[in-house]
Amino acid sequence: MHYLDITIEDHVVPQLFTSALEAYEIGDTVKKKKKDKLETFGLLWGYVIPEREERRPRVVATFATVETSALREKGSVDPKLESLSMKTEFLQKYWPHVEVVGTFHSHPYDSVKVVNEVKGWRASCPDDFADGGGDTIFWPYIHETLFPETPYMAHIIVTVAAMQKRGWALPKDIEEGSGIELSMGLRKLWITSYATQKNYLGLDDADDDEIEDDEEDEDEDEDEDEDEDEEYVMMDDLPALDIPSLSMRVIAGNC
Repeated sequence: MHYLDITIEDHVVPQLFTSALEAYEIGDTVKKKKKDKLETFGLLWGYVIPEREERRPRVVATFATVETSALREKGSVDPKLESLSMKTEFLQKYWPHVEVVGTFHSHPYDSVKVVNEVKGWRASCPDDFADGGGDTIFWPYIHETLFPETPYMAHIIVTVAAMQKRGWALPKDIEEGSGIELSMGLRKLWITSYATQKNYLGLDDADDDEIEDDEEDEDEDEDEDEDEDEEYVMMDDLPALDIPSLSMRVIAGNC
């Protein structure tokens, strides 16, 4: 069951795909030894629609920015927090109608076979790294550190692998509707979605009567305890990913 919808507007998709493909096929040409099949990272911008009656909350991405200063490797990407903060402050001042609503990064693989073997379209977790890092650790961290006022954040992974023969297929849903798999020319792409949320601790399990009795005391200490009453976590259920017109784009491009 989905508890959050993520919409990636049509014109954002080329920004995600071309960023991932550039890092995959072109890579880093500045150094003496060319490095390709690199990861890339960027921010998603847009707005969040809160839950209304029986409609789930929705994160809408209207454009994306790429972190050109990020340290890109084949198995990881390390964005600079000062760059993320600079972009956020700049856009908040001159384009206050948009805000950061998520992140995106890529997973590059040598072949489709490898992707299928390791399910490379999925988020990395602490078990995948000796230092206990991974996507599911980084996402809540960046949510809390840089965007603590945002109730939900979308996190998109674009996985890329080369194919030996040119082909195409209609996009198909994967991961219970939280992702899409598609073929485009000599490339296989997977776009998958995850989400983090801001939780208020203690409210779900608290008794209503206790909340009323303690309301005055909590009001007095609200400023002091506000930070302690919040946590930023991965959502247990995968979001529903919506990318309008993607199927039509693939059909038109392969005719």
